[in-house]
Amino acid sequence: MGQNGGVTSPNVTVNRKPKMKQWGLTSLVVTALVLCLGPVLMVVGTLQINADEDLARTGEQVAGTITEFHDRSNASKRRMKVEFHSADGSLHYEWIAVDYEQHPVVGEEVTVAYRESDPGQATVLGFESDGVYFRGVGTVLTCIFGGIGIFLVVSYLLGVRQDRKKLAEQLNQGSHGG
Repeated sequence: MGQNGGVTSPNVTVNRKPKMKQWGLTSLVVTALVLCLGPVLMVVGTLQINADEDLARTGEQVAGTITEFHDRSNASKRRMKVEFHSADGSLHYEWIAVDYEQHPVVGEEVTVAYRESDPGQATVLGFESDGVYFRGVGTVLTCIFGGIGIFLVVSYLLGVRQDRKKLAEQLNQGSHGG
């Protein structure tokens, strides 16, 4: 026994897993989940856009009136409320996203297309579908987290390659140095 209470060599190698690899694996899992969220939002947005386009082509078209307009700097909160009467005379309303180039005026008349069997399903012609927002968010998430995911996979693979190279060098030195 040495004088350090049992430690006989100061150069003893302790095999520990680097904490970076555990963090990298966790990041990879989170990235994979968020990466799946992006395409899901893209599909949901596209389906919603297609449904609104179909509704605009085949739905009942009536006049509606803009009753509220929220002009915000945040694009996702720039919305207007349109009220309309369905064929049975009941009053309905729909909140619609408004693009920056559009400047609706409260009291202005617009054309509303709604599903006759369900007047709650409506869209205002000439204004964007809420699906545009979801598809856009999905695209941005996919690009950001896809890029991060690719970076992490490449970094991991390069790390594995370097680890194998170091191991091969140690094995080579061990067989030639004896």
